[in-house]
Amino acid sequence: MTDSKKTSETSSSGWGQAAAKAFDAVAAVRMFIKEIKDSITEHWDWLLRRVEYLFVVYMWISVGILLMVLGVFDLIIDYGRVPKGVVYSIGGLLIFLVAIIFLQAAKMKRWKK
Repeated sequence: MTDSKKTSETSSSGWGQAAAKAFDAVAAVRMFIKEIKDSITEHWDWLLRRVEYLFVVYMWISVGILLMVLGVFDLIIDYGRVPKGVVYSIGGLLIFLVAIIFLQAAKMKRWKK
């Protein structure tokens, strides 16, 4: 009777240890997945904040440049006595040429990589 009691205790403790190890493994996997999820969420939040910041800054810069260009056009129209159509056509052509130059520079930069 003593022998059967010892074997049942060792087998139950073996099953208990196996269950505890399985529970620990499941908990570790769950914690690992939670850490990955938190890391991805944190990185995504940082990326969104960065994009919003850059959007606002570039919007301010674009609006500032637009107002400066329109101010220069207005000065040319008022003080230079140049017709509006000519000023805006030449200004649009210059902005178009600058945009083409920037696009070509970006293409060349991409090709170098």
